[in-house]
Amino acid sequence: MSSPHYMNLSLSPGAAVWHRVLAISVFTLVAMTGTTSCAVKIDPMSKVSGALLEQVELRREQITTPDAERLEQMQDMGLLTENLTRQRIFVYVREPLSTAQAEDLITLGVNVHKDSWIPAVGDHPLGFFIAEIPVDILEELAARDYVVRLDTAERQALPVCPTISY
Repeated sequence: MSSPHYMNLSLSPGAAVWHRVLAISVFTLVAMTGTTSCAVKIDPMSKVSGALLEQVELRREQITTPDAERLEQMQDMGLLTENLTRQRIFVYVREPLSTAQAEDLITLGVNVHKDSWIPAVGDHPLGFFIAEIPVDILEELAARDYVVRLDTAERQALPVCPTISY
């Protein structure tokens, strides 16, 4: 062929053997590891914000070993401390929940605030809703494939702009 994109590659006998050995090695490696796709397994807990992880851990510690100083710290952070077994969160998803997904959340003990749905807007590709979860299901919720991100909905509200005192 006279096409500039065509190259006639001819391998020396030694190089051809090495190419076969390489192909067999790759095939064997794939067969042994069971990896047949390039899909990357993501740790579900990587969906959880650091602030939410910290707050859930504080709640778990306070439940296990109550401490007045820790409780005050939690309140200063803006955490709701009336019921330490529950955490208010933002659940980010790509689209509104299906009926099956909503039922799945109910089964987990998640209380979804149905009127809090905020759809994806402009440059923000994710929608979210507010929910309250039992602190012991955080890992299980993060493992759901329809959940993209989890963040805390409990924070101390601080002014964004400088304040002036008179």
